[in-house]
Amino acid sequence: MYLYLYAPFLKHKKYASKLALLEGRINDFGIQGKIAQLSQFLKFPAAIKEFGLKRLATLVVVGDDQMLEEAASVANEFPGLVVGYIPMAQSIYGDALGIPEGEEAVNVLAARRMQKMDLGRVGERCFLGALKAEGVGIEFHCPTFSVFPKGYTKLEIINLGSASDAMDGFLEVAITPFQGTMFRKPQTSTCIRTVSCRLKSPKPVTVTCSGLGTLKLPLQVDIIPKAIRMIVGRRTVRRKMRKIEWRRLWRRTLE
Repeated sequence: MYLYLYAPFLKHKKYASKLALLEGRINDFGIQGKIAQLSQFLKFPAAIKEFGLKRLATLVVVGDDQMLEEAASVANEFPGLVVGYIPMAQSIYGDALGIPEGEEAVNVLAARRMQKMDLGRVGERCFLGALKAEGVGIEFHCPTFSVFPKGYTKLEIINLGSASDAMDGFLEVAITPFQGTMFRKPQTSTCIRTVSCRLKSPKPVTVTCSGLGTLKLPLQVDIIPKAIRMIVGRRTVRRKMRKIEWRRLWRRTLE
């Protein structure tokens, strides 16, 4: 059975017509289910427990990327659960997964083209998207080598993004040094693929992670291959070209 979780922002009256079109398309395809409107009083975990996990086969997130992150961490605990996504706002994840915005996403949902997706893991918590760290003194350690950037550096560890595939069993890492003090200019990035790494810093560094908020170093980051099942669309030629470009950057870094 389907459970549609509506993001809190969809309660605004400006989304009423969009939701009407969405629900009409869902009825046309015959994939109706229970609808739960999240709010400050009904949070994500409580809505799922209220529905009953034993009856739940497909969890559909109707909202934005932040809400999909919450669903990914929950789905990891229940291997049989399938996660669908209907973006109702501009969505990096929707673009990466080949899912259009609004009622058009129902076409993808009804087709039920499923893929097993990787998750990143920080400690005991999981993320679908990316982890980002910025500051001075960041240390990046892999099992076979380490990188010690000089000066101000931005580091991104990406599982799913505009040019990163969450089905390849790797985390893509981009380490970008900046030149200057007041007006920092980004320099050429170093691109690395890994399954495990550790971040350290002797100085305070700002670390944010999709769906997990602000974190503190040191952190151990790993990949969990094929952790969740998601309904996805067909990836476009443009996305494939982005992936090819990332691989070229990675090979160039190795050379």
